[in-house]
Amino acid sequence: MVTDGFRRRREPVARALSRVLPGDVLWFAETAEPVFALTFDDGPHPGTTPQLLDVLRRHGARATFFLIGERVAAHGELVGRIVAEGHEIANHLMRDERSVLVPGDRFRRDLAEVNQLLTRYGTVRWFRPGSGFYTPRMLRSAAGLGLRAVLGTLVAAHTGGPGDEAIAGDLVDAVRPGSIVVLHEGTARRSGVAATTDELLTGLAARGLRAVTVSELVES
Repeated sequence: MVTDGFRRRREPVARALSRVLPGDVLWFAETAEPVFALTFDDGPHPGTTPQLLDVLRRHGARATFFLIGERVAAHGELVGRIVAEGHEIANHLMRDERSVLVPGDRFRRDLAEVNQLLTRYGTVRWFRPGSGFYTPRMLRSAAGLGLRAVLGTLVAAHTGGPGDEAIAGDLVDAVRPGSIVVLHEGTARRSGVAATTDELLTGLAARGLRAVTVSELVES
């Protein structure tokens, strides 16, 4: 579990790293608008995605869902609901694994296959490598499909333990205009992500910040 202190430092550290690491990777956006991008990795999943969509609808918030290909194939109705409710879909490869360890030829095939699955539902502009690590080879493969890599400035993952209760409050204090927040769904132990998202959106609305998709963020 990432500690509370590390999450508070993650925002300035990520912004600094983005300026020195090579590659066309989106970590945050420069904007004067009171907006941030809310993103979810590892769905869709019948135990987490519907609850998240209900929370987002109540808050009038929009998000980008980075989806796993195997789960897209199994739960296409959830992908359809994500798009129908005004959210954005993006490529998170075929399986929940470290993309940097995947051989180059399989990475290219998987990326293309997931893109083919997702474009049945709408336009796909973004991908996020599994576990957040990337290589220039991966970026070139993605660019060949018209995809740009998106990481984030604030990252948290639920474990099903008591530390999950601190995630929302910690993020509320740390989000800034232009931040990209990464949360995780897709498994039963992450069912608390819906309550965290509800608390997060409530707290950030009180600060005058609203959640948008990655595409909306870069266009703001």
